[in-house]
Amino acid sequence: MNQANRRVKLIAIIAGLTMVFALAACGSGNSVNEKPNSKPSEATSEQSDPPKSDVKLTLWHWKVSFDPGFKAVADAFKEKTGITVETQTTTPDAAYSQKLIASAAASSLPDIWATDASPAYRAFDGKAYEWSGELSKDEAWKNGFLPAALSGITVAQANIDAWAKDDKASDWQKATKPGQVYGIPIDVGAFYMIYGNKKLVEQAGLEAKEPATFEEWVSMMKTVKEKTGTPGFVFSGNVGGVYNAWFLNLIDYMKNGEESFTKFMNREEKMSDPKHIWALKFIEDLTKGGLLLPGAASLDIDPADQAFAQGKAAFSLGGTFTYANLTAIGMNADDVFSFRVPAFKGSVVPDAKVSPFPLVQMVVNNESPNKDAAIEFVKFLTSEEGQVLYANHAYDLPSVQIKDGSKLNSSLQAMAASLSSESNWWSENSAIWQQVFKEDWKVFSAGMVKVMLGNSTAEEAAAEYDKAAAAYKKENP
Repeated sequence: MNQANRRVKLIAIIAGLTMVFALAACGSGNSVNEKPNSKPSEATSEQSDPPKSDVKLTLWHWKVSFDPGFKAVADAFKEKTGITVETQTTTPDAAYSQKLIASAAASSLPDIWATDASPAYRAFDGKAYEWSGELSKDEAWKNGFLPAALSGITVAQANIDAWAKDDKASDWQKATKPGQVYGIPIDVGAFYMIYGNKKLVEQAGLEAKEPATFEEWVSMMKTVKEKTGTPGFVFSGNVGGVYNAWFLNLIDYMKNGEESFTKFMNREEKMSDPKHIWALKFIEDLTKGGLLLPGAASLDIDPADQAFAQGKAAFSLGGTFTYANLTAIGMNADDVFSFRVPAFKGSVVPDAKVSPFPLVQMVVNNESPNKDAAIEFVKFLTSEEGQVLYANHAYDLPSVQIKDGSKLNSSLQAMAASLSSESNWWSENSAIWQQVFKEDWKVFSAGMVKVMLGNSTAEEAAAEYDKAAAAYKKENP
């Protein structure tokens, strides 16, 4: 699991995000003990001792930032059931993958393991519990999930068809059925988020809030630079998909509208067109104005996050999933504010929203002697109560519908508000905006880096891309 590449290439073709519920009955266990002369039957549920159980579940995962969330849910679950859940974190991603694969081969998998959210992923040819029956039996639980969350992990005919053609797919994969579910999603996410350093912004005499326009955001960067000497922006310049797929495509869509954006993505309008060259002029202006963190051109995703967390830039580009990473590497959550990438003044679609997709799923060991308890824990984790606990401790967006969004912290609320609760043009036309992953866009990314380094102008880089786009279109009519 190469996390950087996965985050760049994740595809959001779905809809649904409305937020969250009141946190109920998940306190610290301040129950009142029975009096010595009272009978158990006389005690109310609030007065009874917490239940006791000898069952101990083991949960494996690779997300350091998520562990506080899992532990918070495990503590509440133990208060309710007496069952203990112990978490074990293995990093980095590659080491965790190797551990899972080796354990599956040795039949020594834990009771529960986390993995990337994808149909039948890390199900290990039937070692994973299949959830469709449980979901059908418990309609209230099933209906609590965001549609995007469940659809993203459910086996579809398209998956089966792809496995049938894949020599590396197992016979078990090829025999799966549409509608089967081998993991339960615990979160959702999306790209197109800007994170701000509240301390730096306020130190510059500004209010730490979402700017009304793209131009206002740039003005905030200039003020921070002038007042504090700190650059305004950092992002991973070394991973081309970050700027192209987390920033450029949505802003160009908002700025120019469906028709022009579609022509641009289909290479019928040029990068050098005044409507689209903003994508390189923005980088050029930041570089010339000292607003871009020096060295950003060579940064990968995690080093860019680290630079922002260390206060080296006022703003950073990421996805909803970046929030958890920032807190995991030491940034105080209270020092962060966030907003969707801003639209230019006069944009055709200034209020565009994007659709979320599932990120992580929990898999239950079908061969575990504690399978029933593991199922019960995953269902609690993905209940409204469990998800509020998890989200606020892991700084992660929940996979279920939360009725009272005020129960989430302010940054999670802001991220939730930027996502769509309904199908829209963006979610229905992913094949258009995913053009930024094609080969000609590598030429754009290389040109952008040259502009960041001061070795090219925006116009020169745009011309280089236009040539590559024309060649790509000729080869792919």
